[in-house]
Amino acid sequence: MHPMRWVSGRPFRSLAVVVVLCCASSDAPASGWNTPTIQRSADSDQQQGMAVRRSTGAGTWFPADAAVLSEAVDGYLSASAPTISGPPIALIVPHAGYVYSGAVAGKTYASLKGHSYERVIVLGVSHQQLVRGASTLEVDAYETPLGRIPVDTAARDALLRDALVSEQQGAHRNEHTIENQLPMLQRALGEFRMVGLLVGELTERERARLAAAIRELMDEETLLVVSTDFCHYGPRFGYMPFDEQVSQNLRALNDLAAQEILEVDVPGWDRFLEDTRATICGRNAVGLLLAILEPHDDIEGRRVAYDTSGRMTGDWSNSVTYAGIVFWRSGGELSQSERQTLLRLARTTVTSFLEEGTVPSVALDEYDLTPRLMAPGAAFVTLRNGVELRGCIGHIAAVRPLYLSVAENAYRASQDPRFRYDPITPDEVAELSIEVSLLTPMRRLRDPNKVRAGVDGLLIVRDQNQGVLLPQVATEQQWNREQFLDNACLKAGLPADAWKDPRTEIYRFTALIFAEEDRGEDGGGESRTR
Repeated sequence: MHPMRWVSGRPFRSLAVVVVLCCASSDAPASGWNTPTIQRSADSDQQQGMAVRRSTGAGTWFPADAAVLSEAVDGYLSASAPTISGPPIALIVPHAGYVYSGAVAGKTYASLKGHSYERVIVLGVSHQQLVRGASTLEVDAYETPLGRIPVDTAARDALLRDALVSEQQGAHRNEHTIENQLPMLQRALGEFRMVGLLVGELTERERARLAAAIRELMDEETLLVVSTDFCHYGPRFGYMPFDEQVSQNLRALNDLAAQEILEVDVPGWDRFLEDTRATICGRNAVGLLLAILEPHDDIEGRRVAYDTSGRMTGDWSNSVTYAGIVFWRSGGELSQSERQTLLRLARTTVTSFLEEGTVPSVALDEYDLTPRLMAPGAAFVTLRNGVELRGCIGHIAAVRPLYLSVAENAYRASQDPRFRYDPITPDEVAELSIEVSLLTPMRRLRDPNKVRAGVDGLLIVRDQNQGVLLPQVATEQQWNREQFLDNACLKAGLPADAWKDPRTEIYRFTALIFAEEDRGEDGGGESRTR
């Protein structure tokens, strides 16, 4: 069988990043901890007047002894923190037994180092019974061998006021998808309040409504965690879309899933599931997460960890895929000092390149490179002489640290091939003005009528053709939406009306734009978001 016959997807383009919690291998608990299980008591603590959700997975999914559990979790969390450019707002993490998914989960949770949260909302899935809408427990705390985590009862009760959310107790009985995240969170964050929600079947309209309700709770002190494993492959799971090159095909399948997730493409996620029938246990929770994030243009994500039980056991006849994804908000904002640093870096790079004729290196000790500037970022650099364009080059995805993206594109813009017969000369450098556009992640747009001329930038893709127009171009040229779409297609080497063809992919983005001629009192550059 051809490795890709089983899916009608497109090539994976890494435009963003995300984090998901996954299950144990084969959805079975991990045994062999050689530690005692805790007593399985009722879900209420009558003596203390508290309702407590007791641990039912300790000793099976993870160690029951507190000291052993702490040591195991701390080992997983010792992984180096992935490079991201803002505080995590959402994670996708596996929920399998720790011996299978602990390393992937630990790498994902390592992104929380240096951050704290007042509240964590965990979205899980029920393996016990069908859930209609979503289910939460009316308890006061969840308990693990590491102690009790108080429930944010006000936030939970706010969700319960929606008819889509109810308490379906049977779905929570012995369910591990929320519980398996808690020891990791306890060791990573310390104290916090939580809301646990098992996400079941939802119509598109219901999903949008529940997403809006959860979005109301998403402030700077709230972390959202989605607990899911990815593809469950093999006869045990009734899913065998390929029987050769299993390792490679499972990776390709997860690449396609990650692409839709990182693009925060809700319809794309639904279409991926329909096309592939991929056995992803937390698919509804992932879809809900994407609906929560969708209204925000500045969401960035990254897949930070990947593994399979097949690789661990050497048995590819049945294998579960684990992936960790982290989301954060770029916010688009830079301090005045950070803008000034990037503008100075761009000018120094252009001047050095034109005067010396060699690709310059960045002297790191000469610039105040903050963590924001060191983190991956996508940027365009535009060079003008008065009102005349002299060059514009950039990255559409965060493939370099932001400061390197600006430096590299500054000298590349001075050699813009459109001006090969009238290149910028060293004598012209002093007359140039420099503009930097910091791009938000590309977001797939399936309805061209939603393009906002003067606000959105456009990336047009069809086959091997692609073209980019920055948001400010529509304003400068006084184009309306259709004219902007037409010219973006022409930029891609396509007919002007190619945007009407369903084979043409349209991506939009916004940009934080600042330039030398817009300098504020400290010379940092006045910014505008488009």
